[in-house]
Amino acid sequence: MKIGIVCAMELEIQPLIDRLAPVQKFEYLGRKFYVSNQVSHQFILLCSGQGKTNSSIFTQVLLEKFSPELVLNIGICGGISSNSSLSDIYLGKKYCHYDIRKKQSQLKFPYQLFYEADKDAIHLFSKHDPSLKIGNFGTGEGFVTTSEQRTTLISEFHIDCVDMESASIAQCCFLNDINFLSIRIVSDKANSQAVNIGEMKQKKLMSKIFNLICLIFKIE
Repeated sequence: MKIGIVCAMELEIQPLIDRLAPVQKFEYLGRKFYVSNQVSHQFILLCSGQGKTNSSIFTQVLLEKFSPELVLNIGICGGISSNSSLSDIYLGKKYCHYDIRKKQSQLKFPYQLFYEADKDAIHLFSKHDPSLKIGNFGTGEGFVTTSEQRTTLISEFHIDCVDMESASIAQCCFLNDINFLSIRIVSDKANSQAVNIGEMKQKKLMSKIFNLICLIFKIE
């Protein structure tokens, strides 16, 4: 299988690039794409940069240049539901743009409030580790830092986690008819401390996702 893996920050992908070495490097529009041929899978790894615009542009480039059968988005997220705890790994079941009015999402192209993950991909990960949580992701530009924001998002969109890229990547995959799943680990509780999470903590959290991917896809 040909699998694309997209993240927002270098620390969310570099250790996986190192484990998949040697890799071929390609560059498009100023971003590097790393291709590794393993025994059963080909991986295309990409750090798109943060935010919806970067992730949309470079996911589309990934799809057009490399034609993956499955796209995985990995990274950290903020946990806003009462069920989420720090270091929880979530598999995203549905993805929405929480900073766009619901009516606009539903009545304007592409007429989707939520974009759904590939059910087989969810099953593949969850059967290996039943402790993984399954929830809905909300994507917006900027950090969620107040209880008022959290309450509103839970009430309006019924989301468990927030990030800045997953829904835009899901939308690209939806329009291109490509299977998609986002796997994210809770690094903060979407409060006033959300902007202060250090790189060392982020790297430590991401190692759990790297190990999970390597286990499932039998990467040595």
